[in-house]
Amino acid sequence: MKTVAIIGAGNLAASIAPALKRAGVQITEVYSRTCSHAEELAEKVDATSVGAISELNPADFYILSVSDNYIEEAASLLPKNNAIVLHVSGSADIKALSVHCDRYGALYPFQTFSASRPVEDFSEIPVFIEADSKETLAEIKELAEQISHKVAVLDSHQRMGLHIAAVFACNFFNGILSCAFDICGEYGIDPSDLKPLTEETLRKAFDSGNPKTVQTGPAVRRDVSTMEKHLNLLQTKPELKEIYSLISKHIQEASMY
Repeated sequence: MKTVAIIGAGNLAASIAPALKRAGVQITEVYSRTCSHAEELAEKVDATSVGAISELNPADFYILSVSDNYIEEAASLLPKNNAIVLHVSGSADIKALSVHCDRYGALYPFQTFSASRPVEDFSEIPVFIEADSKETLAEIKELAEQISHKVAVLDSHQRMGLHIAAVFACNFFNGILSCAFDICGEYGIDPSDLKPLTEETLRKAFDSGNPKTVQTGPAVRRDVSTMEKHLNLLQTKPELKEIYSLISKHIQEASMY
């Protein structure tokens, strides 16, 4: 049985640690700068919480589920042994681990995580991996395949590109949806009425293979009259008016029609 120590107890750690445990991986210890978070996660996965990274016992893997700007510092504090050190970032190069670790890599689950909404099933979540060597990569792949059926290799440059795409597809999408919720609230509309429309939009985009081919709405139709009405109603919200104009312009320029 492989052993894993988790450094960090935030959004991703709250999902990946239980997923690994369910897959038969032993989570030995959990560290977090917030002791109560470490204790809470450790209890969920039958592990021990520790008060310092340097106090961690040897394990097969150390998983750094920490912010990007803390990866190198956290790696520098790890005990020196033959463990494979992994970060879980989409935007950090594995070189951040090279100074302090002999064996290292990335294990990047491609999903949005919230501690309040843990992801229980990783089986269909793509997990992208990278390593310092073929030997290390083989061990990381074996670990990743215990939780996901979709494991693939991406180097740090490719992973950064994927992360940018994720910001558009997830973070920006959620931000735009929050704008839609605000507009519904202003007009006394139940925002849940947006759900069927949003779900069909996503299905259609992915089923088509290219969202440009199924773009609808006033921008792609060059319906200037309707767009002007919308912009007039957004006069008191200059930031939303700017977003509306920029995205409409992009849709028109990218349109395949």
